[in-house]
Formats: sequence, structure tokens, C-alpha cells
Amino acid sequence: MASSESLETNNDLISIMPAIVTDKILKHLPLKIAAKTSILSRTWRRIWLSCPYLTFDETFWAGFHNVDSTTDWQKGSCIINNILLHHNASIHSFYVVLKPNNADADLLVDKNASLSQWLSVLAKTCTRKLVLRNCARKWHNLVILTSYIFHCTKLTKLRLHCFVLIAPPFDFKGFPHLKHLELYFMKFNRGLDMLWSIIAKCPCLVFLRLDNCLGVDILNVDAPRLEKLIIRGISDSLCLKKAPRLTDVLLCSINSKMKGIKTVVATIKSLSSSYNLQSLEIEGNLSKLLAAGGINKSLPVAFNCLHRLCLAKLDLSDSDVFCFTHGMLQSCPVLRDLEISIISPSNAVGHSNVHQSNHYNYELRKLQKVKITGITGSSAELKFIEYVLAKSVVLEIMFFKCGKQDVVSEHKVLKQLIRFPRASTKAQFVYMEE
Repeated sequence: MASSESLETNNDLISIMPAIVTDKILKHLPLKIAAKTSILSRTWRRIWLSCPYLTFDETFWAGFHNVDSTTDWQKGSCIINNILLHHNASIHSFYVVLKPNNADADLLVDKNASLSQWLSVLAKTCTRKLVLRNCARKWHNLVILTSYIFHCTKLTKLRLHCFVLIAPPFDFKGFPHLKHLELYFMKFNRGLDMLWSIIAKCPCLVFLRLDNCLGVDILNVDAPRLEKLIIRGISDSLCLKKAPRLTDVLLCSINSKMKGIKTVVATIKSLSSSYNLQSLEIEGNLSKLLAAGGINKSLPVAFNCLHRLCLAKLDLSDSDVFCFTHGMLQSCPVLRDLEISIISPSNAVGHSNVHQSNHYNYELRKLQKVKITGITGSSAELKFIEYVLAKSVVLEIMFFKCGKQDVVSEHKVLKQLIRFPRASTKAQFVYMEE
């Protein structure tokens, strides 16, 4: 018969869990719950203080219910300080949200000091993934990131929201291991030259995203291993420098006008000739700006490796946009996946002869999947959809969704779509519900 001691040992499975198992458990627990695991057994008493994944997100801040949001910040930052002070292992991932408050302007100095302290600790613990989110409501309430951010040289992923990034120190040699960089609503105190110089010192960078950063007007990327690039925001011009491995690009502009449209046209042409792109997304007003800027004269160009094309917010009743859209299809001989979103047609008239032109006979020999949303039933839209169905010889499925309109109008559009002849006998229509 087994002794009581051996039974107790066999039953205490919690205490004998391998470290790899406890790490995975703590990784998926909110920090406050992870701290409570200290009562499970003596072995678990300090395990949570060696958890390599520290997350101080909205759930963390939701635990404070003071009327004074300044007090919430002081208590929360004090807890973070104590956890970092007593942490006894490497920190692989650090995620923190700086919640907005009524006295945001008065707390900028305090937040800046706290961030400096946290970053100095993270630099010593060889942190690999760092996410800092400042929930600022206005540009002048951005928190300044001190130079300690440049001491975290072991980073492989860095994501920053709503900060002012200062120039790196003179002895900064870059982020030699950084593969993933995302910057949202960022401001650079010495302009974009500083940003591009930092990117140039990230030799392993694979993914780069710049989302609504202040003053991003010239895209001057020198990243030999970059594969995916996302640029969103207000831009005057875009110009790629060097990224030989680039395969996935998303460009979005919310400008109504663009001063350097010729540069953008040149960029699109260079994307076709200098890079082996597999996925291209053009969003915002960029399609209309490109069409108005004369890119139609350069089409078709050769995107010989492009498998996926996404064109957003198209007004196909605009003859320039219609020609641009068709020209892009002609430029992608191996296109397999097409996604288009349509906006309400303009009041422009007199372009029907362009839509009815007989030279739209280019066959889409590889196209298998199509998704078209925002359909209003205009003659230009229906003509384009009819063309896609008639020329896609291996089409398998078409997803479609109408724009905001009454039930009768929507039913009329659906009847017209179903009647269109299809070159592929396997093509299926799938209506997308709300």
C-alpha cells in the first residue's frame, strides 16, 4: 500500500508541472489572475514573477474605479514599477496601454518619466517584443519616447501608438534583430530622415507599417529583407528606394489632392518592374488620384507575379477610374484573387461610350476568386462585372454585396447579375450577408 507521502506527491500535479507548461498557462492569463496563482502551492508562490509575458492592457486598467483618473494612473504605474522591480527572469514580451484621462496634459511629464524607467529595465532584460499604446486624443498630447527605446537592441517586434520619437543617440547601431515594425499616429522630432535612417539600421526588417504618421510624404525605404509594406495616411508623394524582396504592398491615401502624383505613378510602375509583388492593395482616394494623374497612359505594365489585387473605394462611373481598373487587370496576367469595393457613383455623365468600348477583350485566364462589395447597379458597375464573368475562364467563386439601397433596387441588381453569362461552368455566386 502506498504511503501517505507518496500519495500526496502523486496528487500534487500542480507543483510538478514542467516549466514549459506553466509558462504557457501564465501567458494566457490576465496579469491579476496570474498573480493569484501564488496561492496554489509553495512552488507557485513566485512563479508568476518569472513570467516572460507581461501585459498591462485595458483589462489591467479596468480594475481601477477611482473618480480621479490621475489617481488611477499613479496606482497603475506604481504596480507596473513594482512588478518590473521584483521580476526575476527575462521578459520576452511587454505590452502596456497608457489610458487617457482628464488631466492628460498635466501627466505627460509623469508618463514620460515612467516610460523611461520601464524601458531602461526592459533593455537590461533583453526584451524581444514591445508594444506601447498611448491613448492620446490630440497630437499635442503625445508622450515623448526617450532614447531608452534605442537601448532595447534585442527587439524582434516593435509596435508604437501615439508617441513622439526623438533622434537616436550618436552611438546607436540599430536594431540588428528587428523583423516587425509598426508605427501608428507617430510624430518624428527631426522629420522623416530620422525614421529612414533608423529603418536602414534594421537589416532583418521583414514587415513595416506606417499608419497615419505625421508628415509621411516621401517613402524612402532601404530594407534589403523587407517583404510586406503598409502605408496609410495623408501623403503628398510616395517614392520607394530599395526593397528587393518586397512581395506584399498596401498603399492608402486620404488626400483629396496629391502634389507628387507623378512620383506615385512612377512608384506603381517601379513596383511592377523592380519587385516580384504577389499582393497589392490600393485604398482610399489613391485609385482616383492615380487615374486622374495619368497612370492610364502607362498601363498595362507587367505585374508578372501578382496573385492578389485589392482596389478600394472605386467610382466606376468615372471613366478614368474605369480605365484604370481595367488596365490594372490587364497588368496582372497570373491574377488569382481580385477584391473590389465600390462607392456611390458620381454625377458625371457622357462616359458611357468608354464603358461600351470593344477593346475590353483581355481574358483573365488565372482568376479564381472575386469579391465585389458596394454594388449600386450603375451601368458602369454592371458592365465591369459582366466583363469579369465573361473573361474569367477558371473562375470558381464570386462574392458580392450591394451598397445601401432599398430591397426592390437590390433585388433588381441581383437579377441582372445572375443573368450574366459565365465563361467558367464552375463559377458560383455567393451573396454576402450583413
